[in-house]
Amino acid sequence: MDKSLDEHTPQSKTVPIQVSPAPIWVRFLAGVADSIVAGLLVAVMFKFIVPFLYPEVSAYIYRFEMIAEGSFSAFLEEAKQLMESPDFRNIRIVTDIILFSVFFFYFFINERAFGGGSLGKMIFRIIAVRKNSDKSLPIRVSVLRSWLKTVFLLVAPLLWVTFFWAIFNKEKRTVHDLLTGTWVID
Repeated sequence: MDKSLDEHTPQSKTVPIQVSPAPIWVRFLAGVADSIVAGLLVAVMFKFIVPFLYPEVSAYIYRFEMIAEGSFSAFLEEAKQLMESPDFRNIRIVTDIILFSVFFFYFFINERAFGGGSLGKMIFRIIAVRKNSDKSLPIRVSVLRSWLKTVFLLVAPLLWVTFFWAIFNKEKRTVHDLLTGTWVID
């Protein structure tokens, strides 16, 4: 082989990809879009699963509507009785499990299927990545991100509060980004 040919052949070099953090308002809007989609999935689950598991739910709701109609004090009294009911506590546990499960799996499946993205992130053309890696997020990182987002969103609206953290963070990283070692870029 001719050495002069090798000298003139360009060598492939690894060039670091220059990325910029996604603007926080874009991330916020993507999060709102994801919350709406996941919320609609929850509504569908509640419509079909809860009445199947607890057929008395419809009777509770109907009774609550009839008694509480037009009277705020009747509404409060009926709500208090409903909250103290053991059946209602069981229904509440099931609905909480459904709510958490749908949001967690929505976030997790999206991040796995779209390589760090979600439906909301796809709309705004942003993606979650590891800083020094061009590979998709490891499964353990996706699980942790999904769990953190679900807890921050549903336990207390902390996910929305963490966006304020990102405003003051020069890399525009939210708390769940910092805890999982990820960045959201555009």
